[in-house]
Amino acid sequence: MRIRATVARIPAPVAFWAMAGVALFVSHDAIFLVQLGPGESLTRALREAGHDYWALASLGLAVIGAATAVGVWFRLLELRRRAAELGAAPGGAGRARVLPTWLRLFAVVALGFAVQENVEHYISHMHATGLGVLFGVEYPLALPVIALVTGFAALIATTVGGVERELLSVIAAALRRNALGRAPHSLPRPPRRQAVARISPLALAIAGRAPPRSFVRRNH
Repeated sequence: MRIRATVARIPAPVAFWAMAGVALFVSHDAIFLVQLGPGESLTRALREAGHDYWALASLGLAVIGAATAVGVWFRLLELRRRAAELGAAPGGAGRARVLPTWLRLFAVVALGFAVQENVEHYISHMHATGLGVLFGVEYPLALPVIALVTGFAALIATTVGGVERELLSVIAAALRRNALGRAPHSLPRPPRRQAVARISPLALAIAGRAPPRSFVRRNH
């Protein structure tokens, strides 16, 4: 049974990649903030060393993340309104699988940060450090910060997804109950057909006639 809603559902891959983009944006700046601290050194690091593009890129990621969040918010509001119309109340957020989502986000963001920093190093210093951006002394807190940011993002994503699934479940159950309530409890029995033997028209035509005279004389 399909549930129609005014606000269309955002596809899961789109929501995931939007979340990954926002997590990369937050992780990138958080890593430099934790290692350099707030102030002039942080501002200089984010403006130099190949980060000229980062202001525009971070703005784009923020816009994508905000648009996705607004779409999800309006969809949940629409589902709650639909559930209220049907008199259905969600019992909880459902089971949320945080660990698989966190592992996927962590892998994508860590890989994205490694590629990003290697490209920046190559543009600025004409060499790349490879996985040193994740395990080297230059970024000693990269992986812990990425793990923390993606863990928080995964918790939000799975909680919102659990709420959506629970709302869809109670709406579907309410629609089934309403459909069963409108169905008639007993169907009227069709009238019985009286079996009438059909008589051949040929039999009716010859039923009142006497046998031929030649047949009668021969038998006498």
